[in-house]
Amino acid sequence: MKRKLKRWGDRKILLPIRKKIREGVSTEKLSVALTIGFILGLIPVYGVTTLLITIVALTLRLNFISMQIAHFIVHPIQIALIVPFLKLGDYLFIKDGYSFTVQQYLMLFKEDFWGALNNFWMVNLSAIAIWFVLSLPLFFLLYFGLKTMIHRLRPALIRQRV
Repeated sequence: MKRKLKRWGDRKILLPIRKKIREGVSTEKLSVALTIGFILGLIPVYGVTTLLITIVALTLRLNFISMQIAHFIVHPIQIALIVPFLKLGDYLFIKDGYSFTVQQYLMLFKEDFWGALNNFWMVNLSAIAIWFVLSLPLFFLLYFGLKTMIHRLRPALIRQRV
């Protein structure tokens, strides 16, 4: 099982990044693409990340595949953080004590996505504000960490057989 998971991770995550490095993508551009993919992948609004990543990749001429890989990696974290972001935003900005469970929140969005967004628009905006404030320092930590890691691993990734 571990071997299958490792091969899957190598094929779906490391191989595309290795290909980009071999194609000559700079460490800085790859780091920026991965970092923005991670950050946008954590936005506390489910279902908009792929569209956001596409728009940002096209606008900034960044590598879409790298950004999608990063988004793919943090997707479970995004799902886990949606409700805490919403509750923290509600507590800090709105203070109406609106209480909901994860199941109730997901059911509302499954039944009527736009209606749920309309009902929670202020709570959603406050959650996005919290995400934005936290994403700024996280961006710099991730960018410099990834840049250093990719720079150190670049020769090994280039030499490694696919």
